[in-house]
Amino acid sequence: MDLKIIQGNSDNQLLYKEQLLSKIESYDNKLFFNDTWDQAFVKAIKCFANEHVGVNSPIEFTGLPLMPKLELKCYWAKFLSDERNNSYSSVERRRLPMQWLNSEWAEISIQFGVSCIADIPCPEFMADYNSSCGEKSSKRHNTDLLNTFSRYSGNPKRKKIKQTYVRENSIVEKEYLSPRITIAGDIHKNIVIQREQFKPLQRRMIVYLNDLYSEDDYRFKDAQRTTDRYLNFFRYSEWLRDAVRYHVINKIQHGELAPSTLIGYMGRFVHFSDFMHEKFEAPSPAFISDTLIEDEYLIWGNNKELSGKNWFTDTVAMLQTASREFSNDWPSLSVSKRTAKKIKKTYYKEGLGRIGYANEGVGRSYSQRIIDDIHEAIKYTRSPIPQIFVLILATGMRAEDGHSVLFDCLKDDPDDDNFMILHFWQNKVRKWNRKPLSKSDKSHSTLIKVIENQRKSIILKYGRPTKYLFPNVRGTRESFLSQQWTANEIKKKVISQHVKDDDGNPLGFSWHPLRHTMGTSLAQNGHDILNIMMELGHTSPDMATVYVNNRLELKKRALLEKGGGRFFTIHGSVDDRIGELLVRKEQLAATRVCGGACSMPAQIGDWCEHANACYTCKHFRADAKDVDFFKSEKIAINALMQEQQEESIELAESGKLRMSEITTRRFQKNKEVYGSLEKIVLAIEENGAFKGTEQKVKQIKLEFEE
Repeated sequence: MDLKIIQGNSDNQLLYKEQLLSKIESYDNKLFFNDTWDQAFVKAIKCFANEHVGVNSPIEFTGLPLMPKLELKCYWAKFLSDERNNSYSSVERRRLPMQWLNSEWAEISIQFGVSCIADIPCPEFMADYNSSCGEKSSKRHNTDLLNTFSRYSGNPKRKKIKQTYVRENSIVEKEYLSPRITIAGDIHKNIVIQREQFKPLQRRMIVYLNDLYSEDDYRFKDAQRTTDRYLNFFRYSEWLRDAVRYHVINKIQHGELAPSTLIGYMGRFVHFSDFMHEKFEAPSPAFISDTLIEDEYLIWGNNKELSGKNWFTDTVAMLQTASREFSNDWPSLSVSKRTAKKIKKTYYKEGLGRIGYANEGVGRSYSQRIIDDIHEAIKYTRSPIPQIFVLILATGMRAEDGHSVLFDCLKDDPDDDNFMILHFWQNKVRKWNRKPLSKSDKSHSTLIKVIENQRKSIILKYGRPTKYLFPNVRGTRESFLSQQWTANEIKKKVISQHVKDDDGNPLGFSWHPLRHTMGTSLAQNGHDILNIMMELGHTSPDMATVYVNNRLELKKRALLEKGGGRFFTIHGSVDDRIGELLVRKEQLAATRVCGGACSMPAQIGDWCEHANACYTCKHFRADAKDVDFFKSEKIAINALMQEQQEESIELAESGKLRMSEITTRRFQKNKEVYGSLEKIVLAIEENGAFKGTEQKVKQIKLEFEE
């Protein structure tokens, strides 16, 4: 077995010591001179946020040589500065490992042949391949280190803990080492990561997401509930690391990769690494060629039944980046884009094929019977799981967005007492969404009640409003509940209550079908594609068509209703041609959009890329029967304009002139929208909705002349 272990070099020990000293001094220079950190000492350090270092149980560094002492002081300085660790249990769990390191370090250093903790091998940061089968190490901690610690003091009496989770629609129980044992591995791993952070960002093999992303663009910091997430490039063999690191970080810096997609994205290069280690005893860029990628790697991936196309296309993109940026070591490639067409469609069921798969896609939502069964199964599960279920079902939010709604997400509509406005951030598309909720609508009023009751329970529990409606508090740092945790809890309930899918099989619950359920419901109730798009927060109409295209009953309705109404331009004049244009024999000459139709010729493309600007577009035609919709849009736009006007003034006063200018331009655009809506509503009210009997759709003739 060829193990490449990440260890320090003795020549670099002096540099490492200076880096540790400098880092400790950045917290407070008193930390270096004091080897006993008691309660009074910790409270005197301004950057420390922890209040649970006891009077009689200080943090001791007295039995350690200089290097491990500096490593542990640096570790504890970061730990005590983190609000997530501000709890008694977090500090108390680390006392025994500290006693062990103080008293047993001499034996530990001899056992592993090291002079500092960071030099002890950590399997998570190894490239561990068996050249015959490409098997990788899945360990996260050094087993020998944990075994040594487990024999210390009262640890041998500690029992393993049992946890349950769902696998293949069955509840599985598994035993794990006690957290009181694995905490020693956590300390060791964090010290290894700590040393890597002393390198410049462009050379690090362990990179924190905090160093790559801005909270202005993505909501990701609060999703780091216990520890800061990082990218681990040590998972790749040494010959591949620099190429993958440059490619991934470059895509992040250009806004092409979100935090939530990183795990899957980096996993695709593991497939390529596996392939190379299976084929070559000592893989290197020198073996890579067009033929190897287009033929052998593609066949290998097809045989492995890898899902989708990205495992191939993203790898090709990475290899092309490597050949461009590291041209001395990596060969130039000219892999044809057509090669991707040879990828086996493994996501199609056996014998289903592309056409059958597209047709089956209609059924990705849950039926009403399934929704009722799930609701019954989770009715008495722990709060706030039922509340989150109702919220996501009623709004069609993405799972992460539904879990992270703010405490003050629901506000009164300042212009209409019959409505409330639900505000939530859409992390995938990076924009706010405002959803009006009608108090007179049964489902909307239920959702309003659920949110208001959840607020009351938060006040009762915490004595104050929290940041999030479904908070998860670690130490004194608040986050929001994990969608993976809630989904796992629902899965267990669904299995124990024997909930079945529509084919009679055990239901495999996940959050996303609730979003499909909402989209399907909107389509069945006659909502236009653009309305579905706005309700679900899609950035283009293409996704919204999923809920409409394959539904025969909706096409029947479209055929019967097109041309039966009256359409108005944004200037308030009637356009009688639209009903005729909506459906033609050979081509689509007008497109249904939210509240009306677009007369832009279809020859220029399937969809207008400015769909959100319909109300100021000369091609938009407002449907008279949707006058109530336009009235509600006026109210929403007016509220938004007031917010933007205030925001622009605040930004200007705080010196953010560029942001103030952008907000002002947005205000002016919305002012145009408001003016168009006002003309549309006035024109409809003056002219009325046309109730004609003539069908303006040109029907296809079924009788042919001889």
